[in-house]
Amino acid sequence: MILPSKLYKAYWLGRYVERVDSITRSLLSALHTYKNLKSEEPLISLADSLGIEFTKREKFLEVILHGDVSSSVLYAVRNMRTNAMGLGIDRLVRESNILVIAVEERPDLQNIDEVIKHANDVVAAINNLGRVIDEEIAPPKISDDTRQNQTRHQQQ
Repeated sequence: MILPSKLYKAYWLGRYVERVDSITRSLLSALHTYKNLKSEEPLISLADSLGIEFTKREKFLEVILHGDVSSSVLYAVRNMRTNAMGLGIDRLVRESNILVIAVEERPDLQNIDEVIKHANDVVAAINNLGRVIDEEIAPPKISDDTRQNQTRHQQQ
């Protein structure tokens, strides 16, 4: 039996992983569009959607990546790690720490290609963490045979 406190931590772990992934992928999309259009509009739109004031590009990138606001990647990843640590699963804590380290790296915010590479590294670390979550805490997979037998049993 799983304790309610562990379920709570697992729930919030998942929510923060989703948030880190969503913010990072949205940032990547906005950066690629910015690069193609040579317009800050995609970054401004993303800032508006996240409730971040946009004054200049580098300032926005600093806040979204490393700011002390709830819509920053670093804020979400630190909360994610806290919940991972509360579950007490070594592999999960290790991958969470790797993700935090990936996020904490500081790219040159004036070099868009470097920021894109940084965001891609964060997405790769999120994907690795997702695999560990699936292996360590996801419910077991039910085979098709078992599922069909359960369905037949329920019909009787």
